[in-house]
Amino acid sequence: MSLSRRDFIQMASLAAGSALLPPAALARELKPENLLKFTPKGQLTILHTTDSHAQLVPMYYREPDSNIGVGANAGKPPHLTGKDFLRYYGLKPDTMDAYAYTCDDYIALAKEFGKMGGYAYIMSLINQIRSERPGKVLYFDTGDTLQGSATSLWTRGEDMVRVLNQMKCEALCGHWEFTYGEERIQELVKMMDFPFLAQNVNDATWGELIFKPYTIKSVNGLSVALIGQAFPY
Repeated sequence: MSLSRRDFIQMASLAAGSALLPPAALARELKPENLLKFTPKGQLTILHTTDSHAQLVPMYYREPDSNIGVGANAGKPPHLTGKDFLRYYGLKPDTMDAYAYTCDDYIALAKEFGKMGGYAYIMSLINQIRSERPGKVLYFDTGDTLQGSATSLWTRGEDMVRVLNQMKCEALCGHWEFTYGEERIQELVKMMDFPFLAQNVNDATWGELIFKPYTIKSVNGLSVALIGQAFPY
């Protein structure tokens, strides 16, 4: 089976996203004591976040009711919404999964389950996994992370850099981060306790790389290469 990067991320999100739901949802379908339960497997655990758009606190978010796929992409992930999405992934309506991933009966489910997400939940999950797998976890973020909220607008991305530093993020690749402009992105990079990777961003005059193209992390005796394929906006 061939999966695109987008498909992989979407399906991975289905597995992990329920951990970010609020207590009301968990009380209904998941025992709270099992929320952060993690069964160690293999030599390395990769933790990946992306596209949070700097939403630090839990929020209400309604998924779209339409996502048009053209040609061969019609009716296939990621161009599925509502009942089609539930049917494709085998999810039940009127559940926390339906609330998290579709717009179906959104108002009623929002009243029941409340707000979702927020970096407190994300950091708790990451810390729990790290404590269960000491020295075996690699965590990185692939962008759309420093831009998109009121607080990131007011601080021009600094709030999210501080959060990622606290989370001990090990690498970041850019996307909408570049909307801050050349000077500001360089200022933000200097605040980071981790490398900002972009092997495809070059100086317009000399063609030289501006940022570090890759980093190699040593985790549990393994050498893991992270290559930054940025998407400058």
